[in-house]
Amino acid sequence: MKDANVFVPEAGRDQAWPERPRNRIDRERSRNRIDLARVVSRARGVDQRDWVYWVKKGVKALTYYAGLHPASLRLGEGEAAILFYHKVQRRPVGVWGEPVLDVHAFEQHVAFLARQYQPVLLSELVAGLEGRARLPRRAVALTFDDGYRNNLYLVAPILARHGVPATIFITTGLVGTDGWMWGYELEEIFSRSPPEQVCQASGDPAIIRLGSLGLGPRVLMSACVEYLKELPHESMLDIVERLRAKFPVPVNDENRFLSWEEVRELAHQGFELGAHTRSHPILTRLPLAEVERELRSCRDTLEEKLGVRPALFSYPNGATCPEVTALVGRYFQAAVTTRSGLCARTSELLELPRIGAPVPVSELAFDLVWKVSP
Repeated sequence: MKDANVFVPEAGRDQAWPERPRNRIDRERSRNRIDLARVVSRARGVDQRDWVYWVKKGVKALTYYAGLHPASLRLGEGEAAILFYHKVQRRPVGVWGEPVLDVHAFEQHVAFLARQYQPVLLSELVAGLEGRARLPRRAVALTFDDGYRNNLYLVAPILARHGVPATIFITTGLVGTDGWMWGYELEEIFSRSPPEQVCQASGDPAIIRLGSLGLGPRVLMSACVEYLKELPHESMLDIVERLRAKFPVPVNDENRFLSWEEVRELAHQGFELGAHTRSHPILTRLPLAEVERELRSCRDTLEEKLGVRPALFSYPNGATCPEVTALVGRYFQAAVTTRSGLCARTSELLELPRIGAPVPVSELAFDLVWKVSP
């Protein structure tokens, strides 16, 4: 008798979707389909802002700190918001000198949310959307992806001071390891080594081409990361492993993952724990059989280590498609994406939108007012 929780792909489905390069020629064809101009444009958007952006930013800050922020205009009856974070840092700037979410900025977030909204666990928000429980007016759920160690040592004390709950999505294969999330690892590599040399060492023609365009180091790094995210998972791993071997960087405290003892401590403190796959692949870049292995391994490991089967899931990089979503629904009750918007009772529980928390609290306040459900 088949386990009701096991997904059995239709005959031939695993071979037909998604396309997986079978040899060097197929991998080259896959890379050639990626629009490098679009990749560069997206990367530049992270680093270069026009005057309109700065005017809007200034208006948001002025109205927020002047007490004119119209927080009461949004999140009416039956609406809720899910925020997503990753890590909170001690320093207010990142490796490129860019502002990042540090403990001071995060405490401003939490104090604002505790004052203006009703923070709830994600499971409570989901129950409210389903109609199984009353959805508090102005409900907001805080979620953290990946499972960084600073979630325990920096995030938890701030949340406890304000009585705010949170849900953390754990990447089980990285717990207790010295591993990196590869995007942050490449950021460190590009910031420490001549970027053009890094591109050459990748051995990938498209990345080498990106390295010849005269882009600034941060834009070049972002373009390479965006390009790698579009490759089949196996091809991406080949390139990352090549760069990792050539430019080894020990994981730092900002990027270290929790141990299982620390995960259990978070559970003991009242954090809700959800699943975020075993190794954090972009699921739409994997064959369905491998997607299933990632989901089931993560779910079963969390149940073994914590004694509770997780009901909530977060898609790595926010990426899904109908086939992946259907498979996630066989293992989990609800799942969150990184698609921006508010939740309502009409929202699909397996593709819930979230709002990525910006650094300034004034930006967060306006996102919660003006983000609309798709």
